[in-house]
Amino acid sequence: MAHSAIGQRLVACLLNVSEARRKELVETVARAAVFDSNGGRREGTTVLNIFNDHDYNRSVITIVASIDCIKEAVLSACEQACRMIDMSAYAGGHPTMGAVDLVPLYPLGEEVGLGDCAKEARGVCVCGLHVCVYTLKL
Repeated sequence: MAHSAIGQRLVACLLNVSEARRKELVETVARAAVFDSNGGRREGTTVLNIFNDHDYNRSVITIVASIDCIKEAVLSACEQACRMIDMSAYAGGHPTMGAVDLVPLYPLGEEVGLGDCAKEARGVCVCGLHVCVYTLKL
């Protein structure tokens, strides 16, 4: 089995948050994935892209980390989004379930399976944020 270029079992999270019109807020949520509460950088964790849809008022933050680190990074970003996004003031063209709307995890290579991603997604779910988790069987 081939390993990724940096020797980690990598996964991506395309974190969907219900905000796109306040760039600084979205960037703060993205930074929460990469930096811990003390300002230290989470090793091997990065944000590859932030897509903002102003009409839908929704952003997709692409977070990449090893399977062992993804839950902590995603949970930190979710917590920040839930603290900062006031859903009572939400206005956008896309239906939403909350400040954090979707937390899909995808394997980036053969080293990680969908079952591994589902386990980590469920771990985010049980942390008291009231985020729904659905897993698909293939």
